[in-house]
Amino acid sequence: MKKLLVSAVALAMLAGCSSGGAASTANTSGGTAGKSVTIATDTDILSMNSSTSTDGTSFIALTMCEAGLTQLDEKNVPVSDLAESWDVSSDGLEYTFHIRKDAKWSDGTALTANDFVYAWNRLIDPETASDYAFLIDKNAESNTTNIKDWTAEDDQTFKVTLSKPCDFFLSLCAFPSLFPLNEKFVEEQGDQYALTTDNMLYCGPYTLTEWTPSTSWKFVKNDQYWDAASYAENVDEANWILVQGQSAILDYQAGNIDYVKLTSEVIDDYAGKEDVVTSLTGYSWYLSLNFHNEALANNNIRKAIAYAINTDELCTSVLKDGSTPLEGIVTKSTTANADGKDFRSISGTVVPGYDEAKAKEAFEAGCKELGVDSVTLEVLYEDADVSKNCAAYVMNALEKAGFTTEAKCEPKKSRLQDMQNDNYDVALHRWGPDYADPQTYMDLFVTGASNNYGHYESEKYDSLIEKALTTDATDSTKRWEDFAEAEKVLVNEDTAIIPLYQAGNTALQNTKLTGIQYHGAGVDSYRHMKLAA
Repeated sequence: MKKLLVSAVALAMLAGCSSGGAASTANTSGGTAGKSVTIATDTDILSMNSSTSTDGTSFIALTMCEAGLTQLDEKNVPVSDLAESWDVSSDGLEYTFHIRKDAKWSDGTALTANDFVYAWNRLIDPETASDYAFLIDKNAESNTTNIKDWTAEDDQTFKVTLSKPCDFFLSLCAFPSLFPLNEKFVEEQGDQYALTTDNMLYCGPYTLTEWTPSTSWKFVKNDQYWDAASYAENVDEANWILVQGQSAILDYQAGNIDYVKLTSEVIDDYAGKEDVVTSLTGYSWYLSLNFHNEALANNNIRKAIAYAINTDELCTSVLKDGSTPLEGIVTKSTTANADGKDFRSISGTVVPGYDEAKAKEAFEAGCKELGVDSVTLEVLYEDADVSKNCAAYVMNALEKAGFTTEAKCEPKKSRLQDMQNDNYDVALHRWGPDYADPQTYMDLFVTGASNNYGHYESEKYDSLIEKALTTDATDSTKRWEDFAEAEKVLVNEDTAIIPLYQAGNTALQNTKLTGIQYHGAGVDSYRHMKLAA
């Protein structure tokens, strides 16, 4: 109790005596003065292997030191990167990418079209067991991008053939899973590839020079990057440190950190400060329900959970970071069709909505059907502050509806492992869109999908997704209508998941720091950071 009181007093003093945080001082975290930045993060890098990485923090790290055919600009539009240009056939089925002649790996060797052929083949190799193979798996009955084949016509020409047009293909080419790999180097490293900084080659604007798991990692400029000259004014060194809460804010105020997310407990204390920045991300936070649990296989029990949670109150009173209640699994302002309409305007609100009376009624009905008097659910969540606060609110809401809850708090890596191993009841989980299309969310819940942790199975849902990917694949309007109907089945009819909120982000950011790009779909980019003198 004394420790909590000391923390509260310390934060109150910091909020009261500081108006600009680190923005009022020069960064002193290392490197050349004015050219080094430090970012505080509450999640660790899980893997630097682009073939197997699956989490946002790892993807951000990969986009710092690696590169793709394209990259996303500040407006989320795909622009050239390792491919200096490309040609698209009139029917939209053939993409011919022209690889830059000055593209190199960090050891000075030339980067060629074969590096993409090798990387893409490795991604879909069953032995790789990549969760992202579905993006381009030409050996599957269907794949996300309708890809049929890819070949290296010569060192500078990479050709991709599709079976049907794919509106978001160029954006997807900026995604880390599709980054190139140097075959000779990767094969020499074997199972040690990407485990340390010595086991990697880089083709992006920075190289990873230091990496201490669960602690910190550092990037420095890569003079072999094809566009190194345009990075002259960018930071020379970018550091990430794993720290959160009071410690992170104290470091920010001391000038040791340039960017730190604010937790709900202290956001109000910094209202109106010039160094507070707020953004809305594309991340959907939802409750994953394990259908292998007998109670959760009951629709009334699932409905009781959905009705019990007041997501408006969760966002405004608990999170307080700009997050907004989800209306379905697909987030707002993340996807747009050819007419510029957001998917949410087409699908509408499909969540059951908060209703305490209906929650209790559904709980009692579910218990009767199961022949039990009580239901105990273990709630799994990770040890980041925002997850702890959200989980506490959710468990309290469930207990009001009649449930008994037990908490299971773990590091993110362990939480994901438990979900993969079917070792959970209810899990607080998130998904960030890999590309600007509702399919990036909808694929998650198809029967047998690698990310369908809860083992949801629905012939109706599967058939609608299949229809969107085959029969209606070339008709954008019908395709989105299929996804909208499938979302209603998933979220409302079957209550297979419980959508909670679209994540907002409120942070303290050094006012001299610019260039961080937030992408609602894809990966947020830190490769263009600058720090004014």
